[in-house]
Amino acid sequence: MIYTKNDIVLEKEYNYKKNDPISYKKWEQNKSFASFPDNRLSYVVIMPPPNITGELHIGHILNNTIQDVLVRKARLEGFNTCWVPGLDHASIATELKLINELKKKGVSKQNIGFKKFLNLATKWKLKYSKTIIEQLKQIGCSCDWQRLKFSMDAEVSKSVNKIFLKLAKEGFLYRNYGIVNWDYKTQTAISNEEIIYKTCLVKLYYIKYKIKDENEYIIAATKRPETIFADSALCVNPKDKRYVKFINKKALVPISLKVIPIIADNYIDKQFGTGCVKITPAHDFNDKLIAERHNLEFIKLIDKNGKLNEYGLNFSGETIKVARKHVLYFLKKYKNLLKVEEYNSQIGFSERSNTEVEQLLSTQWFVKMNLFAKKALNNIHKNDVIKFYPQSIKKKIKYWFVNIKDWNISRQLWWGHRIPKFSKKAKKDSYSGSDIEVDIEVLDTWFSAWIWPLVVFNGIEKRKINNYELQYYYPTTVLVTGKDILFFWVIRMILAGLFFSKKKPFKNIYFHGLVKDKNMLKMSKSLGNSPNIKQIINEYGADTVRSGILIRAHFDNDIVFDNKVFFQAHNINNKIWNAFKLIAKFKLNTNQINVELNNYIFLWIESKFNILIKIINKLFERFQISKVLILINNFFKKHFCSIFLEIIKNANFYFLNDFFLKKLYHLFRKILIIYHPFIPFITEYIGTFLPILPNKKNLKKYSIINENWPYTKWPYTKNVKIELIKEFKLIYNIILNLRKFRLVYNFYKQMTIYIYKKNYINKKTIQDILILLGNLKTLIVLDKIVLDQITVYTKYTKQYIFVSDNEIYIIKNQTNKNNIFDNIKSKISYYQIFLNKITSKLKNDNFLNNVPENILKLEQKKRIDCINKIKLLKKILK
Repeated sequence: MIYTKNDIVLEKEYNYKKNDPISYKKWEQNKSFASFPDNRLSYVVIMPPPNITGELHIGHILNNTIQDVLVRKARLEGFNTCWVPGLDHASIATELKLINELKKKGVSKQNIGFKKFLNLATKWKLKYSKTIIEQLKQIGCSCDWQRLKFSMDAEVSKSVNKIFLKLAKEGFLYRNYGIVNWDYKTQTAISNEEIIYKTCLVKLYYIKYKIKDENEYIIAATKRPETIFADSALCVNPKDKRYVKFINKKALVPISLKVIPIIADNYIDKQFGTGCVKITPAHDFNDKLIAERHNLEFIKLIDKNGKLNEYGLNFSGETIKVARKHVLYFLKKYKNLLKVEEYNSQIGFSERSNTEVEQLLSTQWFVKMNLFAKKALNNIHKNDVIKFYPQSIKKKIKYWFVNIKDWNISRQLWWGHRIPKFSKKAKKDSYSGSDIEVDIEVLDTWFSAWIWPLVVFNGIEKRKINNYELQYYYPTTVLVTGKDILFFWVIRMILAGLFFSKKKPFKNIYFHGLVKDKNMLKMSKSLGNSPNIKQIINEYGADTVRSGILIRAHFDNDIVFDNKVFFQAHNINNKIWNAFKLIAKFKLNTNQINVELNNYIFLWIESKFNILIKIINKLFERFQISKVLILINNFFKKHFCSIFLEIIKNANFYFLNDFFLKKLYHLFRKILIIYHPFIPFITEYIGTFLPILPNKKNLKKYSIINENWPYTKWPYTKNVKIELIKEFKLIYNIILNLRKFRLVYNFYKQMTIYIYKKNYINKKTIQDILILLGNLKTLIVLDKIVLDQITVYTKYTKQYIFVSDNEIYIIKNQTNKNNIFDNIKSKISYYQIFLNKITSKLKNDNFLNNVPENILKLEQKKRIDCINKIKLLKKILK
């Protein structure tokens, strides 16, 4: 006996607006996402915490959908899945948002003061935390929400302070006055990795410096004429014969007439500009290095607001842009400006504020990174403890570890983790947190982020020996992230994990591609180039958005976003819904007809399904998520719907006995299960209302989320009928050719066809399938090919048709029967030209040396197929 629900309403399409919230609420009420340590194997994912700067963008949808797919599959496989959600305070980005909001009201953060600004930031956090969590739930993220962490939670702050003090005690921290990248808009130092370089048209100014006590001049080329007041020297290459006579002499700085030395250093490029450059060590990294080698003076000319200070003389208080204009005026007036040239140069801009970055002197906190990197390099590249996908990313990681520089961790902001100022007492007990004061600065956002895998399991505050959760869940199973935060976050988490816990933080790391707009710019909140997530989910539904974006996400390739991706996904979801409606029409009938045909077609579809499971399981292991979805879609459309359901429907007229009806429901449920990680809402709804077998307990609480992932028995051949699949492939080729014939000649009525005899054609089951799928009146099997006998009669016309495994040949009337031979000769000629092109390509050494192996195999297969077609056609001609 089979039970079904009586209250199901089969609407034209799946009603996602009504049903998705119901399904998610059910999952939450049933605590389907909750995780606690037990005897099962764990599958742990740490969500890269979205910034609280605003709503999610399409890149977040891709990232979190991939994570959800992996977590839902692991849950179906019986793992104890723990997906930890999080939110990041994002110091610079959030503070910039708040500054812009205040600017709209005509005030600054300095106007409202520190406390009011923090209150404003807290309100912002509450607002957008709620929005982000709602959006993550809306797209179906199956996170353990009881574990939600915010990067400025009290326990996280304690851990951050503890790590800071531990580093200070062990000599990894130091404070240094040096050149930093400065963002004037946010008024903070930023790291090299937070700079985006753009190709800009810039001007090179050729400035004349008079040689002291002589009537000669030396020409220096610079992009920054306004910084001449901070010049400490002029510098040339010691091997440059043009300037040997000037070395060790003195020069006068234009306008100020300050006396500076002329020095020589091998760093200077003789070919750039004039081969002579002015040295401004307080505002250029390379100039600073030269100045240190030659013991030059450091003059800080530009302040944190981007204005010239008292060293700028009459230009004091002017912005860089205004000062440059005025300085150029006086250089021209005093005839110190020789000429101006334009050229393209890479200019650094702050990733967050899009402001041109200035280099200036500032006192900052730094972490010594060499020892961290050395330890990590030994673990990753000698013991291979972490698996990277794609593997090519390991080269970049090695590069970062080898070339790593000390980390500037201080930011001149108000929103973030305050930098502890520790006393002697605190130094004695770096873990006590006692006597901690706060400085006006905050820590770099990534300083809390680099210990995130440990913090979410309280692995810093609570010692490992007493922390069962850390022992059970750490190291985590996989980190899913974009390539853009490789250095910011991923590398530093590896360093922190190996240093503070003596363990890798992840077993696997998968770097997916980035979602970009039509201008090839990365989707981001700051650029505002992402479609509105709420709107697209409301328009297309979460399942369509998830599967649409995944279909384009080919492993690590970047995606150019286009709304068209959702149309294909919608069609698949609609096809699933229509298949459900069709299956729901089947009724129980004890007098089963076509038993042999049903057995045959069920064996075939089950074999195809088992092959699919074997393939997609392998692809999942390599994080080929997009390929998995494409293969499932192809199986469902081409095999399950177009062939299997068509045969079952037409052969049985919607009546099946108990045995076949159960098999049908069971197979469709397994298809829903493998679709579930990708499209959780529609599969949950259909799975709930699909007729359920009586061994299910408590039907009201049924959820597909608790089902088991299908598996294939070992050995593999036990549940895959290889010969049957080969046989059916030949049959399907005939069906495809018949359908092509109908489409080309616009002929859709029943017809009689003649077909050359082969062993498999003699089976009545095969003939029945051909008649059903080909919409044939009769099928006549010939002992040999006799063209005069191969005739198709219709009501109004007489046509001739020959059907083989691969080709169909047609002549439209009896008097032009010889045309069939012309048709065959034409095809032979076409294939011969195609064969020559492929053969030529396969003989090309350049092609063979550079082509990927899979493409080479494909070209070789094309050649063999082409040869076989030519042989067949020549055989027919004879």
